[in-house]
Amino acid sequence: MIAFYLSLAALGAAGAALIRELAAAQAKQRAALRPVRVQSAARDSARGARRG
Repeated sequence: MIAFYLSLAALGAAGAALIRELAAAQAKQRAALRPVRVQSAARDSARGARRG
C-alpha cells in the first residue's frame, strides 16, 4: 500500500514538472512574438537639443 502512495506522489511530481516545462515553453514563445520597442535615443536627444 505504501508503494502505491509513493508511486502516486512520484506521478504527481512528474506531472507538475511537465506542466512547469510547458508553461516555460509557452512563455518563451509569447516573448518571441512580442513586438520589440526600438530605442530612438539619437532622435530624442536631437529633438531636445533643438528645443534649447
